[in-house]
Amino acid sequence: MNRNENVCVYIGERILMKDFEELLREYGKSAETYVRYKVSIREDAEDILQETYVRAFRRFESLNSESSFRSWLISIARNKVNDYYRKKAETDEVPYDDGIIQYVDVNRSVNTAVSDTMKQLDDSDRELLHLYYWEEMSVQQIAVELKIPAGTVKSRLYKARKSFEKKYPQEELKMKRLPERIFDYKITEMKEEPFETRWNELMGWFLIPEEGNSIRWGIYDYPEKTLTEQFDMKCSGQMQIHGITGVKVTAVEKQGRKKMERHFVAQLTDTHCRYLAESHMEDGVEKMFTFLDGEAFLNNWGFGPENIGNETSLKRKGIINIEGDKITSPADREAMDVVGRYEVVINGRNYDTVCLMDIGTYDENTVTEQYIDANGRTVLWRRFNVNNTRWNYDHFEDIDPEELQDNETITVNGKVCYHWYDCITDYIL
Repeated sequence: MNRNENVCVYIGERILMKDFEELLREYGKSAETYVRYKVSIREDAEDILQETYVRAFRRFESLNSESSFRSWLISIARNKVNDYYRKKAETDEVPYDDGIIQYVDVNRSVNTAVSDTMKQLDDSDRELLHLYYWEEMSVQQIAVELKIPAGTVKSRLYKARKSFEKKYPQEELKMKRLPERIFDYKITEMKEEPFETRWNELMGWFLIPEEGNSIRWGIYDYPEKTLTEQFDMKCSGQMQIHGITGVKVTAVEKQGRKKMERHFVAQLTDTHCRYLAESHMEDGVEKMFTFLDGEAFLNNWGFGPENIGNETSLKRKGIINIEGDKITSPADREAMDVVGRYEVVINGRNYDTVCLMDIGTYDENTVTEQYIDANGRTVLWRRFNVNNTRWNYDHFEDIDPEELQDNETITVNGKVCYHWYDCITDYIL
């Protein structure tokens, strides 16, 4: 007996209608495909299908024609899916974008504002926002789904966005939308000496780990210059790790349609900023590593002697030297130093910055340039890799040098380094 027949056997009474079973065997696959396309969580999809078949059986006698069974069944499935998402809007995380939509966890107080706002919208606006943002359907897909012209979808979606924005608490609208392609920028060395500034950002993640702070930032690969990864980060309260108090940080990473959430615990002191713990998914399980886990943690997240962290007071030390196109630093150790003062023109604005260069902190094959303004905020972050190696999360892999031949290069301690990607944050938007 297949699953559809199982569904039809026990629903509080014995099914005796052969015609219903035959029609379900013939057209049930269409409803199953529809639900699985709409709902990615397998267990939830199974529950929705069960409810759909039960509902269809109990209303089977109201069907006028067997020829309309397929469309009738799918309409029931559609209603069940809509019910499912309406419930999730009140109890689960809802994605928001365009300066309106953020990733909101049920355990955060801001989720109340999201749920309350969604409840205030009319059904059509709420449905469009769900289809476009939650289910990530295109305008054309929504047009097919709702059986209306694509132009109508665009105008109604615009109206729904504006309606949400008017009703949503303005103090929550913090993160701005990143461009799909990085802005053209110009970097010019200045004659003035580098200024001193306080840099409180988490190294490599740009967030200042203090309660209430948030940031959105993205990675732009070269030579395409397109946005390949986006991170939405928020400090969500204090947390202690082995007796040391820090701030819990939630980061939602988005690559295309794929989303992943991870967590950090970080600590900002008067002199340093450091990681106390980090978590990531392995084989479907979130694993947490702390500063007491030795190399498993320190190799990726430990900075400075005994994980003291990166210094927050930035000033030139003379560790790294630049002469023309040649960059030199101590060959026996990693080095981080302010190497000069630069004007960065990006997104139509001029920034007076110092360049913090990092050689080997992340990996011996990695060099970064971080342009930081007088507020201690990153304006532009650039990454270079030694020779023809390309960093791919947890390992280096060789690639065809021709793939990088048009990218900018710098020479560090005699080694050619290829420009790989840039990062910008919503600070410059």
